Amino acid sequence: MDNSQFQLKNLNRRLVLNYIRKNRLATKAGLAAVTGLTFMAIQKIIAELESLELVRKDLPQTGGVGRNAITYRVNEKYGYSVGIHINSFRTTVALLDLNGSIVQRVYLEMEHLPPSQERFVADLVDAVEHVVEASAIERSKVLGVGIGVPGPVDSKEGLVLMPPNLKLLHYLPLKRILEQQLQLPVCVQKDTNAIALGEYWHGLGSRYDNLVYLDLDAGIGGGLVIDGKLHEGSEGGVAGEFGHMIMDVEGPLCNCGNRGCLEAIGSGLAILRAFSQELAGHPEHKLYLKRNSLGLQDVLEAAAASDLLVLHLLNKSAFYTGIAVRNLINLFNPQIIILGGILIKGYPRFFEIVKDVADSRKMKGSREQVILVSEPSDEMGIVGAGEIVADHFFEDVALRQR
Repeated sequence: MDNSQFQLKNLNRRLVLNYIRKNRLATKAGLAAVTGLTFMAIQKIIAELESLELVRKDLPQTGGVGRNAITYRVNEKYGYSVGIHINSFRTTVALLDLNGSIVQRVYLEMEHLPPSQERFVADLVDAVEHVVEASAIERSKVLGVGIGVPGPVDSKEGLVLMPPNLKLLHYLPLKRILEQQLQLPVCVQKDTNAIALGEYWHGLGSRYDNLVYLDLDAGIGGGLVIDGKLHEGSEGGVAGEFGHMIMDVEGPLCNCGNRGCLEAIGSGLAILRAFSQELAGHPEHKLYLKRNSLGLQDVLEAAAASDLLVLHLLNKSAFYTGIAVRNLINLFNPQIIILGGILIKGYPRFFEIVKDVADSRKMKGSREQVILVSEPSDEMGIVGAGEIVADHFFEDVALRQR
């Protein structure tokens, strides 16, 4: 078999595997219909994947005429991944099977951790070892560790750069250190990319091939899946930094050095800064004395109590986010846009404004986009971190015997 035939064979196998992964169940006839491969080719590929124990038979499909068709699914026990989702409040470490189901999980509360990279890495290693041991899974079945961490991130080197809201991690070479200490492959992605992958494989995006995820939290970031692949852009991998779209050239200064970025106008931290400044002129306000130590929970509680000062700021943020969403639609024309983060979850009106603004500015003749609120981002973040490992596994080694 020459090299081109070998590559085609592997491409067809990956095509079949990814369809089964995405849809959970598939029949041979169904695979032939969606892939364009012949039934005989599908039969041969399934036989090979079964011999490698990568797929297994499931319950027969019922309801049709004639014999019930046998369905196939990924053998979820073939291997396992460790997913790590890091944010400024809490780090989650979990062991997942190849269906993205969580087997074991532990939490590290960030506020209780000492401000030391060495101690943080030691705690991560202990947590990984704990979830593997508690699951009673053979360590040889652990395929690797996937990490979602606040960006920016150099994913090729596995290096955390300078996340503005998590200084503990500045320039931390997570991949190199954890591979040395765990003796497992480690993949590092920015957290919003991990969430986007979680949504694509197991969340609201599981019916689509093209999606945008926008995270509206203390900062603003995003992830982009195009034709079923995470899009990182060229060297440096800064695709998806949607928070740094410039919305107002004379706007407030952003952490990135530019003025008027969406993050500088509409992020949780921007709202906190603006609210603190507003409170300085309102000594009668019940949060006046706390104006220099406010948290996002204070903002959301004030909004729930119909505080007009904070409602104005949240509504302004939602308006600019709606403009940004329309820009993303015009740029990428995704099948679905998924919005997550504390601003969306903590202030329900936020989503309504974003959707109204985005829909009201659509171009003539364009279809109305699917815009939805994300599943809990912690859950999708940890599942997506595990899928980073699964993606590499199915792409690179799934078609070779161990």
